[in-house]
Amino acid sequence: MRPGGPDRAAERARRAALRLAFGVAACFAVVEALDWDVTFLAPLLAANILVKLERPPPSLAQGLAFLGLIAVSTGIVMVLTAAFIGSPVVLILALALIIYLSFYAHRRGAPELVTLLPQISAVMLPTIAILSPAAAGSFATTIVLAGIVALITVWTAHTIFPAPAAAGPEASPANDTARAAGPTTAARHALYDTLILLPVLSWFILDATQVAIVVLIVIVTLLRQHDRGQGQQTALGLILGNLIGGIAAAGFYNLMLVGGSLLFFVMACFAASLIFAGRIVVAAERAPIYAIAFATFILLLGLGMSPLPGTSGEAFFSRLLNVLLASAYAIGGLSLVERWRRLPS
Repeated sequence: MRPGGPDRAAERARRAALRLAFGVAACFAVVEALDWDVTFLAPLLAANILVKLERPPPSLAQGLAFLGLIAVSTGIVMVLTAAFIGSPVVLILALALIIYLSFYAHRRGAPELVTLLPQISAVMLPTIAILSPAAAGSFATTIVLAGIVALITVWTAHTIFPAPAAAGPEASPANDTARAAGPTTAARHALYDTLILLPVLSWFILDATQVAIVVLIVIVTLLRQHDRGQGQQTALGLILGNLIGGIAAAGFYNLMLVGGSLLFFVMACFAASLIFAGRIVVAAERAPIYAIAFATFILLLGLGMSPLPGTSGEAFFSRLLNVLLASAYAIGGLSLVERWRRLPS
């Protein structure tokens, strides 16, 4: 073993956990200070970038490209929604194509924001437009601004907590849950992911309800996190991860009702995020479970702090139930398509 190897690895893990916790807490601080809607979006985007612990931050050119992609993907979804909101079947088919292409790019190893932002736009904007047409435009603007905040926060986190200069280039398999697949495999998995997500998205477009955003984002997050190489036990563990994240968000939200100040919120958010980040860094094969728990924590906490149209900040129990139902649906859908794929032709 090389001298200093364990110490170097421990320092890398410590800085990675601090980057992740800082990024999420800083995003929450910015959006809460500015009193934005959709509080969860910027922290969730930052977490999706920073949870890939071994990857360097986006370059300036990549950042500008990401911002352009945000504007383009959001604009396309807005145009489709406005054009076909009276023809839901056509709208659903158009959204299905966007979702499929984004899942394909994700399975091929594209950067997180490149694939996550079109998916978030595709599942959020149409359902928000149906719930509250007047809010759709401001919602689209918020998505763009959230992407900007997430990128700046990621760059800041890497500046404050840089990876040790002597760190080795090897990537950690535990945190590389979206390893690049070949074209045929990526196309097949993207089709499965789309087929699992599409029925729920169609249901909420045809009959929008207040739980649509929670359910859809939980399903998207699970599909993105799930590795087809994982066993059934690990897949079921993702449901446990959602339960952990939901309970933590409910407890944290009630603590915020007592604390009150923005400073207290930011400090407590950093402490809670650091707990999740520490588990993600050291949990080896269980890292995806804690990553799912952290994403659920961010989502439910953000919705509690800034409810979407038709929702309330106090409905944590119903949201947690919807999270668990969405998790069970996604894992059940993944199990079904895996069995279908293994059937003899």
